[in-house]
Amino acid sequence: MPGMSAADPYQVAAALLWARVLGLETVGLHDDFTDLGGDAATAQELVATLCDEFGVRLPSSVVAQAPTPAAFAEVWAARQSESVGHPTVMPLTPDGSGTPLFCFPEAGGPAIGLLPFARYFAGERRVYGMQAHALERRGVPDWSVSAAARRHVGEIRLLQPTGPYLLAGHSFGGLIAFEAAQVLRKAGHEVGLLALIDTYLPGTSRLTRSGAIVPTSQLEGAHPDSPTPPDAGRGIGPLAADDGPTLTPRVVVDRLRQLVELPLAGVVRFRGMHQYDVFYNQGRILTMTYRPRTYDGRTTVWLADDHDEIEAWRGVLTGPAAIRRIGGDHRGVLREPLVAEVVAELRHELATVPGIDGRRV
Repeated sequence: MPGMSAADPYQVAAALLWARVLGLETVGLHDDFTDLGGDAATAQELVATLCDEFGVRLPSSVVAQAPTPAAFAEVWAARQSESVGHPTVMPLTPDGSGTPLFCFPEAGGPAIGLLPFARYFAGERRVYGMQAHALERRGVPDWSVSAAARRHVGEIRLLQPTGPYLLAGHSFGGLIAFEAAQVLRKAGHEVGLLALIDTYLPGTSRLTRSGAIVPTSQLEGAHPDSPTPPDAGRGIGPLAADDGPTLTPRVVVDRLRQLVELPLAGVVRFRGMHQYDVFYNQGRILTMTYRPRTYDGRTTVWLADDHDEIEAWRGVLTGPAAIRRIGGDHRGVLREPLVAEVVAELRHELATVPGIDGRRV
């Protein structure tokens, strides 16, 4: 949607929800509810939809107190931890007749951030967002990709006892989906399709001084099952000397603050978006410590133009795999117009998966 910041997933979700309830194509973050044609009945429909679909109960009077999507999103985010819904599983679409699609967001991202992607499947299949444990409710988070995957597999099997399963993940969420697919298959369950949207492989990325995880083309092909390990003498690794900004006192203090906050993730509730920042840092650590094994199930991978790991993924994905380029950068793949392109290609893949949507194997 035009004029929308990608930094706050609740703002994106609020604008989408308002547009749907008001019968509009788009809604700006600072558009007034009354100016958009909203009235008491529409306000009641808005909060009823929020409760029915996301488990968050708000009085209709909240629209008077928070009359724009940006203000409404702030109230919504604050109340999400009190929702009646599951702490890590969020239904993102109403019921559909198709096989459910289980989706995993980026590191530190709430499930609601997948709504721009999930809404394309409304009326077609139920889409579930699977977010990190303790992200929005106090608790002890999972400290490995495999632990997070095992937790999510238990939740997935309660919602869908038998396969084939459909899994999708964006960025770090792709690693969780990848590991969840491994866990399911090892237990004898069928995974119909694993969809990975611009996910970086550990070993082909590194942590810079700025705190970013960046791709490293010099390490392409590096994974535990590769017959040729990367050259340890290249001098490439975390916090390489020529990476990131100069370590000024301010940068050092900021890095130290992040290190102190890291073990408090989930146990301490940080204010506002800072809560998600702490979990983002946690996700970076989990990424760097994860060691994926080869996967021989059916997979589709989308890589943005700034992503150079095609050969690395081909080394890990030993089964039927389609690896596709998509124009744009890492941040843009789940925003319009790129998300529509990803969904169209994913829908085409789903149409040929045997055993789902009532089709015979």
